[in-house]
Amino acid sequence: MYHVIGTTSTAVLLYLISYIFYRIGYYSQKVHQKLWNSILAVVFIISALAGLFLALQITYKWDIPFIKSVLKWHVEFGIGLAVTGFFHLIWHLSYFTRLFKTSENIYKAGTNQNLSPAEISANLFIVGFVTSSIQLLLIREMMNITGGYELITGTFLGSWLIGSAIGAAISGKSYINDIKKINLVFSLSPLVSLFFLFFFTRLFLTNGETPSFLTGMIYTFLVLLPVCFVSGFTFVKLISIAGSDNNITPGRSFAIETTGGLLAGLVISFLTSGLLNTYQILLLIIILSVTYVLLTFYVSNFKIKMSVRIFVTLLSAGIIILNPDIFLRQILLQGIRVTNSVDTPYGNITYGKYKGVENVYYNQRLLIYNDDIIEREENIHYAMLQSKSPEKVILISGSLHTDLPEILKYPVKKIIFIERDPLLAKQNLIPEDTLLKRSVIVNKDAFTYIRDSEELVDVIILLI
Repeated sequence: MYHVIGTTSTAVLLYLISYIFYRIGYYSQKVHQKLWNSILAVVFIISALAGLFLALQITYKWDIPFIKSVLKWHVEFGIGLAVTGFFHLIWHLSYFTRLFKTSENIYKAGTNQNLSPAEISANLFIVGFVTSSIQLLLIREMMNITGGYELITGTFLGSWLIGSAIGAAISGKSYINDIKKINLVFSLSPLVSLFFLFFFTRLFLTNGETPSFLTGMIYTFLVLLPVCFVSGFTFVKLISIAGSDNNITPGRSFAIETTGGLLAGLVISFLTSGLLNTYQILLLIIILSVTYVLLTFYVSNFKIKMSVRIFVTLLSAGIIILNPDIFLRQILLQGIRVTNSVDTPYGNITYGKYKGVENVYYNQRLLIYNDDIIEREENIHYAMLQSKSPEKVILISGSLHTDLPEILKYPVKKIIFIERDPLLAKQNLIPEDTLLKRSVIVNKDAFTYIRDSEELVDVIILLI
């Protein structure tokens, strides 16, 4: 399967983002064209090398073990080559036609808004708070979507640092100093990354799929690029403005921004303890960031400011009450009618119906459903039959509703059910009370519990 629409759409979206940054004034047209000429060169080289391998394999009957992978990358990068080549052609149409006049470089310095040291400090604090909040919430959500394995955390942090570094490097060469424009783009950039999150998840990932390391690396980088690039650019620009206009040292600027990030960590930890869902918090952070920019830099009339405050208060209340996570989870989980979604400190629990049957999904993966006869028998009996007379059993995760009756077909006297997420244990479809008399529910880390427990058991079944 080749991602013709996916690869084309990705390239077009990235080009549009790059073009918008150029038009805003983040960098010059020359830098914009250098970037895409470099991308054109890379996709051409990879596509050409892959094509050469294929030609050698066909002509000389070479036994190349990775030939199928070569074919896939040849086609995928060939699609990318076609798209970037189209961009290149558009730039140079004026060389062959004289229909369009050569435009002058619009890369000009913006005008700076005169701000007091206190206002600059507040701006730095807000940037630190918003950036860290978005980072924490996105890593939480991307861990859920991709299966929560450790390499995704590494690729996320690596992508974040690379994207921020690119923005910081561009900022040092950019002459734009319009702090109003810089802050407005910064406040809107998380929306672009949020859109990319849904777009690339639907485009490249399948429900319940754990992506490969390479796919995870590309996925995290593309999703994070808008917010990381803009946050790195904004922070360096604010440090420069703070130092040149207000005599605030870079060390103090960094301390203020870090304080905002520290507070964000505390606030997000508190809110994600079960008070609000991930997308609720994300939307609230974005709305408050945009509101700060509007009230600080764009709106001066007192009545309009009050109207904006009232509107934002009502909008925030609506987000808290209506729970938009249900609608957004519906976008991620195709073919399922989502009825509820709850985030806990440990993950996401989504309730949905498929062909009228109620199911429970944990971190985008089907966990509990009624007609799992074959699955429950394989999960339980392959393990239980290895013990001659199992009396004590540890069941790690899984479904009490379906697994417990299978375990009780053996002469079991005690069942220890370990589920780290207390809400998931409570929401588990529990069978009748008579079956629960021999079971104990433990809401602890399974490894820690088994390591510290002195009680011997006959069978341990791992169903995470």
